[in-house]
Amino acid sequence: MRMKRFMPRQKYIRIFLALCILFALVSIPFVYLITHQFSAYALKQIDKVNRIEVEHAQENAGFVFKKMIGYGLNMYQDKSIQLWLTDRTETPEHQVDAMTAAANYMTTEPFIENIYLFNMRTEHAINLKYGLSTFSGFSDRAALDIARQPRKSYLNFTTYETNGRQKLALVIPTVPSGQQSFGYLVMVMESKLIQQYLLKENRQSGMSSFILDSDGRVMLGSDAEESWYADLAAKASREAGSFTHRYKGELWSVQYARIAPQGWTLFSTAKVEEIRADFDSFRNNMLLFAVSFAVLMLAILFWNSRRTYKPFSQLADQLETKLGSRLNREPSEGPREEYNVLRSGIEILADQVDKLDMSMREHKSVIKTEYLRQWILQGKLIAPIEQVLREHTALLREGNLHVGVLRINEYSLFEERYNFASRKLIKYAIGNIAEEILGRNWSAEAVDLGGDHLAVLLSGRDIAMEELVEAMEEAGKHISRWTRIGVTIAVSGPNAYTDDLKGIYGHIHELTMLKFISGEDKVYLEQDFEAYMARVQPLPDDHLLDELIRRIRMGKPEEVGESLDRIFGPMQTMRYADSKFQLSLILYTLFKTFNKLPSVESVERIESILERFDTLAGIKGWLEQELLEIMGDLSNKKGSSRRDEIVAEIVEYVGTHLHDPMLTIEEISDHVSLSTRYIRQLFKEVFETTLSDYILEQRIGRVKELLETTDWTVTDIGERSGFQTKSNFFTTFKKATGMTPSQYRDNRPSRPS
Repeated sequence: MRMKRFMPRQKYIRIFLALCILFALVSIPFVYLITHQFSAYALKQIDKVNRIEVEHAQENAGFVFKKMIGYGLNMYQDKSIQLWLTDRTETPEHQVDAMTAAANYMTTEPFIENIYLFNMRTEHAINLKYGLSTFSGFSDRAALDIARQPRKSYLNFTTYETNGRQKLALVIPTVPSGQQSFGYLVMVMESKLIQQYLLKENRQSGMSSFILDSDGRVMLGSDAEESWYADLAAKASREAGSFTHRYKGELWSVQYARIAPQGWTLFSTAKVEEIRADFDSFRNNMLLFAVSFAVLMLAILFWNSRRTYKPFSQLADQLETKLGSRLNREPSEGPREEYNVLRSGIEILADQVDKLDMSMREHKSVIKTEYLRQWILQGKLIAPIEQVLREHTALLREGNLHVGVLRINEYSLFEERYNFASRKLIKYAIGNIAEEILGRNWSAEAVDLGGDHLAVLLSGRDIAMEELVEAMEEAGKHISRWTRIGVTIAVSGPNAYTDDLKGIYGHIHELTMLKFISGEDKVYLEQDFEAYMARVQPLPDDHLLDELIRRIRMGKPEEVGESLDRIFGPMQTMRYADSKFQLSLILYTLFKTFNKLPSVESVERIESILERFDTLAGIKGWLEQELLEIMGDLSNKKGSSRRDEIVAEIVEYVGTHLHDPMLTIEEISDHVSLSTRYIRQLFKEVFETTLSDYILEQRIGRVKELLETTDWTVTDIGERSGFQTKSNFFTTFKKATGMTPSQYRDNRPSRPS
């Protein structure tokens, strides 16, 4: 009771105080935890990036040193150089030839600073920069000494010091046994250039890299204290790895990798304190931002709770008035009572909506729509379905049959703007508008087949095409007016209801895509397609475009660029008109496949797009950017927030196309614009079964339902459930149920009369 004295009487203040406490307890620790986790993650990523860079530098170093060794061996084996190295007496012609050959080698390799040739018989040396001299007059005594000394290993680089500078050199040949050779070639390397190529140095951020030999001596890199290098060399016990090392009170992160066959080690070091300082600054800024944000949010919550609670109270009063004793209320005080009223009232209303929805599903119009869908997708009627359609629609009672398609323009934006349920409602509204306009003079039925369009079946006696086109245009205007959705319309000529409706529907659906080519806002007829096909020439390599589409769906930008190079390459040798027409076909195919190109959302003539560019390179750059945006959209579409909606769309598409024997996983992946591999994986994660097994289960379920509820023949049921052949139908059904379809029907429960 004492606590109640201190509780404010106003309900919005109680809510505000509770939200304040909750927000304070959650937000600040959450921000601190997130920033801490981010810092730890960032450190790991930096360590990972450094490790990758070290491995890359290791590979580059190995490549450079092997390349220099091979280069030196080729130079040593040159006939002109060999002739001078093995001379017993100095020959001017041989000197000139050797110097010319060595100069040619040196000018083609920037990593070589100088080349020395030593003839041990004549005791003469060639310094490529200064010419010929005797051993006694040779300027680089250290280089002469290392040539005379036997090496511990074969073809390894060595360092020596001359004129206060450390240099890197390769002596060829190297004779480990100590035997003397008639002559030696010494390549003095351009250490600074090699260092710039292999190593990184950023003293401001505390990052540096260098190469040490097994004793901890510097082969390449900046000078530092010998004890620092010795400690690092002692700790690098494996071929590659990482560790932290404290030196003079500072903690360092160290990455290293061996360079074969030299036996050297490449190190990359970074100050941990420098990295953590940036993260600590980031954490403090985030905490300050969280506090400021908390103050702002609490002020907004105070205003919002006061502003919005009264409508909830009014809603609770209305529910109590309407539903009365049906409400399941718990006796309590304050906001809790209103919460129970709202919860119970919404549950009652939701239950009523579910019952209403179930009633609508059982309505005969749903059955009629399902049979119309089967007719369109399978292309022919069976007697039972024809009988039902004759009873519930006038399509089969009079005249010829016309097939129309209403394709939603800018469908990608339509998908982004509305969720799956909203899209179905809007398409339902589009179909109703079309039926109302066209039904004034003829019999019309609209059918949603999933995807970006609806099919319209229309029949009547002596329908003039001019009158039909006029009615279709009026329907398009009304659809745009009432739904704010633009549609592209195409319609067929007269057909008999016994014709292949599936083929006609597919052709008319393809006809709507001509708007992307022509940009004309009109009702498209079959003669428009014939005129287009008269101009079409096949692409030189159709498989290249298929490969490009596959790589887009797989999200591989480098391979997409490669595919574009292969497609655009042959166009450079074409005439302007031919290359322009090939580009039109490519853009048309890409637009049709992905339902958009990002900067061409409002459909216009392809020709006007192409005229923006002066070169093929410009068009290729623009198209590559468009495709990268499509890949980004597909990647976002795979996000967890869209996961359930994608699966729901797949389930709905399978349900509406189950009776189509040509239904494939590839067709489903095209419908949702995702790769077959991804939708298989996603479906397995959600339903714990494969998509193929799910389709088969649904078909078996459809067969059972038709066997139990209809008197159709077993063959008709198999066809209407999507089985391609009678033998496949019987085999699959018996494997799933243990009975043949006829046996299952004989054992079915009796239907209510």
